[in-house]
Amino acid sequence: MTLNWKYSRASLFAVMALVAPVGESLAGTNDVTVQYLNYNAAGPNDDIIEANIRLRNNTTTAIPLSSIVVRYWFTKDNASGVTAECWWWGASPCPNLTVTTGNVSYTGADRYAEIRFTSGAGNLAPGATTQAIDLGVMFGTNADETNDYSYGSHTSFIDWSKITVHDAGSAPTGGLRGGTPPSGGSEPPGGGDPITTEFFDDFSYTSASDSTFRNWWNVRNDPNWTGPGPEPEYGAPWAASNVSIVTDSVVSGNKLLRLQTSTSGTNATTAQAEVSSKSRKFKFGTYAARVKFNNTPLSGTRYFADKPVQTFFTITNYVLNDPNYSEQDFEYMPNGGWGRGNTSTLWMTSWEDTQQSVENADRVSDWNSKDYSGWHTLVLQVSSTGIYYYIDGALLTSHTQLKYLPETNQSIYFNIWFTELDRAQTSSRAYHQEADWVYFAKDAILTPTEVTQRIAGFRTAGTARKDTVVP
Repeated sequence: MTLNWKYSRASLFAVMALVAPVGESLAGTNDVTVQYLNYNAAGPNDDIIEANIRLRNNTTTAIPLSSIVVRYWFTKDNASGVTAECWWWGASPCPNLTVTTGNVSYTGADRYAEIRFTSGAGNLAPGATTQAIDLGVMFGTNADETNDYSYGSHTSFIDWSKITVHDAGSAPTGGLRGGTPPSGGSEPPGGGDPITTEFFDDFSYTSASDSTFRNWWNVRNDPNWTGPGPEPEYGAPWAASNVSIVTDSVVSGNKLLRLQTSTSGTNATTAQAEVSSKSRKFKFGTYAARVKFNNTPLSGTRYFADKPVQTFFTITNYVLNDPNYSEQDFEYMPNGGWGRGNTSTLWMTSWEDTQQSVENADRVSDWNSKDYSGWHTLVLQVSSTGIYYYIDGALLTSHTQLKYLPETNQSIYFNIWFTELDRAQTSSRAYHQEADWVYFAKDAILTPTEVTQRIAGFRTAGTARKDTVVP
């Protein structure tokens, strides 16, 4: 599609002339009114959404744009993932804003695109209106926009309550500053469940050879690829030497679990890392880990044809065609892969079975193409009603088809490996990920906030590890 920027290249957020006397409310109790036109109205069933959005301040005081966010609500239909961006015609990326996506379950919306502003966006004066923001959402396949909550077919700006404005950092429909958010559907579970048995480890060990560590965790040392998961395009070994306990460079006295994978572009020079719980005793409940993903190599050069995978997941024993197989994955690919080109992507996948060919396996998978380098708290809720994936308190996706729920107990895993190698590059390079702690509450569905509070309680009490979960 050819894009043509139709506005000036002045600051995106320069305020326009007042459209009403100062002090006159233009939207009742709403602080901000959204004005919207559909710049892709001619293609309601193609592979993109293109929404032009303006914001009008209805109050008598300036509003710092960094204090609010804008949410466009839609359904992804059959797309496996979505990418949302601010599109800037023929120039640099949009200044002073970012766009991300979130997952919900409402009538007409299972996703939303969120526009966030930096402090550099400045303030929106009383009664003033921003220049238009051109929001693009890409599906990678055709999707039906007409069933989306925020959809409108008009091609000129009108006030539009179905695109909403909220306080920055608020829950999806919380902190409302303008518009009417979607309703219906169901909220993700969690909140207030009693904790009777739990598993916690903050990886405070002297080394990966520490006998206590080895009593809790298996460290894989295997010359062959034998699972979990089908073998990639090469058979590379798993090396115990690629697992270590390191000192946290930021928090004094804190220790971290580190896994790394290295290669010089050949099968023989590739070594991977994997750590799994000693016991297979985890099923329904809340799983969580604080994990650091990395885009740049620990050593050597970043080649985008290398496709490392950094993970936190649960899994049963890996047996082909096992009707009782289950697996729930967080998989971060800093260099892209699996059809996402070179774009950093986080995958969330729930498995019902395994097949020799991955394409034939019964699984449901979603992805977010975004830079997730750095520390993140990953939370996985697995209950009798569904599987919910969170990062840093935000729901990324939910898999509510009951066939994907685990039938038997699972193990907890971390691993890092290559799904593809840049065989043209023979220099040595190594990627790594780290974990600060890992947690599981049996049969208790906790919110991400409750998980964080529980971990803080362990650390305040000086509890390095706890395990009351019975196999």
